[in-house]
Amino acid sequence: MLRHSRQFSIKYNGKMANLQLRPLMNSDKLMIKIVSISMLDRIMEIYSSAIKRMEELNIYQWDDVYPNKELIQNDIASNTMYGYFVNSDLCAIQVINTIQSPEYSQIQWKFKDINPLVLHRLCVDPEFQNQGISKEMIFFAEKYAVENNFKTIRFDAFINNNISVNIYKKMGFIDSGIVNFRKGGFYCFEKKTIHYCG
Repeated sequence: MLRHSRQFSIKYNGKMANLQLRPLMNSDKLMIKIVSISMLDRIMEIYSSAIKRMEELNIYQWDDVYPNKELIQNDIASNTMYGYFVNSDLCAIQVINTIQSPEYSQIQWKFKDINPLVLHRLCVDPEFQNQGISKEMIFFAEKYAVENNFKTIRFDAFINNNISVNIYKKMGFIDSGIVNFRKGGFYCFEKKTIHYCG
């Protein structure tokens, strides 16, 4: 059963953004919904496990500096972090908002849009990886974008994380350039929705 959508404003890195929240996916065993602060320890556990797994694969995109607990607490407080649940167990998270990193201004985006939907910090517990959950989370965001009249979706992905990069490309996201963050280069991906008129 879907909850009623609700409009609210969030302050994120000093900027205000309005989002219309609406849970999308729901069944007896699977659900994507906004997470609560009571899940903070589990969320940090997922990130910690994923970082360990990536380092085993020589992928060094995250560490104890990012994503940190304060950042995650802000995500939760602003109701922009969604969780993927299997039999009530949280196994993946993703942030959906309209905040673009300042570095995005360096990119020549193919689809011009002053208010894209932006994805952040998608992470799947290693115990649940290779089951298509990251794709489900992206599909969730795409449907969210359409239902809330966003014209485009943007996010970045670590250039050395070939697994994730290949998934995004197969899902039709376009690599529009590279920005550099503390851990190195990140591809900037974008995709238009049915609302885009370019």
